Amino acid sequence: MNSPKKYLEIRFNVRGAYEVVREAAMDYAFTGPDAVFFWTKGGYNVDRFFVFYPIHLKVKKDKLVKWERFFESKGRRFHVNGEPIKRTLFGAFYVLYPEDEFRAKEVEGFKVIPLDETVKFCRRNIYSYEPAFEMLAEMYGLGSGAKYREAKTNL
Repeated sequence: MNSPKKYLEIRFNVRGAYEVVREAAMDYAFTGPDAVFFWTKGGYNVDRFFVFYPIHLKVKKDKLVKWERFFESKGRRFHVNGEPIKRTLFGAFYVLYPEDEFRAKEVEGFKVIPLDETVKFCRRNIYSYEPAFEMLAEMYGLGSGAKYREAKTNL
């Protein structure tokens, strides 16, 4: 049994939660809000906060049980997308998206869905991700004409 301090360190250590994924030595790709986070170099992070920090991860469907065992062995909470939620999730936890196949690119030493898929995610969720879409357009020269910087005003 962990002490309360150790429990809180595990539950709320976001950086450590990302690092743990690399230890699994299995294929994965950060997706959704995490893909945006990585492709913007940490410049855009939305839909979560300190006490509720889901980490979205594509995994191979045929390795799902291995991922579940891996996270259990590390004392980490997770939820499989599409399944009923069985427990209260808080702190840093994983949302697993099992797929037969997916693409991944390396970004800052992590595997992330490709930039084009990340841009599509931003466009599908434009009300939350318009600033991220504009950042990505500027950062990667996507030619959309989008600007995320505030326009100068006379005020």
